[in-house]
Amino acid sequence: MSENIKDIYPLSPMQQGMLFHSIYSVESKVYTEQLCCKLSGQLNIQAFQKAWQTVVDRHDILRTAFVWQDLDEPLQVVHQSAELPFEILDWADKSSDQQDIDFEELLASERKRGLDLSEAPLMRILLIKTAANNNRLLWNHHHLLMDGWGLPIILKEVIMFYRSSLQEQDLRLPPSQPYRNYIGWLQAQDLDKAKEFWSG
Repeated sequence: MSENIKDIYPLSPMQQGMLFHSIYSVESKVYTEQLCCKLSGQLNIQAFQKAWQTVVDRHDILRTAFVWQDLDEPLQVVHQSAELPFEILDWADKSSDQQDIDFEELLASERKRGLDLSEAPLMRILLIKTAANNNRLLWNHHHLLMDGWGLPIILKEVIMFYRSSLQEQDLRLPPSQPYRNYIGWLQAQDLDKAKEFWSG
């Protein structure tokens, strides 16, 4: 286990609040996020799965778990590697109406299932084949990892890596900035000055 740990550092105040509510209101699943969309056209599932894993490999925060038991303060633990759960379902033999019904049930069951905050990655993908060239994507992830600003960045990178894989090109993006940098910046702030500023 320890050989797979890359880094350990504190949480941001926002993360601390979300972790607190996630632990003490386990049933609510309020911070379990779900993004779903329909994908039309021929899909190379192997390349698509690889693109998602490549993005997880690129960003420390997507390989992060959280620990808090028997600690003075909670910590986030970045893993060297974390395999993204990627499940493929085939509903092509079902009617469109039945697919809609089953998808709503799947959304509810996945939300109820939640995510284990102590296990990285705090996200999983379900890809449902609905017809020969149609699929539905369900991306479950925890809000502790990112906010609304991060979603389009992740999706854009998935698409970029997917396209480069189809074209058999080696896509090289600039290194991503680790979340640790933001935590370090926060810790260096003068809280008294910040309080004085916002009070004014």
